Amino acid sequence: MTRRAEFRNEVKTRLRDRAYDALQLYKQVNGIESDSAALARVAEQHLLGAVGTLPVTIAGVSDDLGQSGPRVVA
Repeated sequence: MTRRAEFRNEVKTRLRDRAYDALQLYKQVNGIESDSAALARVAEQHLLGAVGTLPVTIAGVSDDLGQSGPRVVA
């Protein structure tokens, strides 16, 4: 019977050493217990920003110059 492989930390395996060390510091500073919870928070902050919003979809927006005054017909 083959022995089951030991547990492997996927986060440590997938991240470069420098990024993993930074993640450990981030966990320590923010009081986060797990790598996955820290990554979830980092991803949310990066993708949604500090304010918590993504830019709206730019559908139907003209690329013409904006005009702040009345339009004058030449």
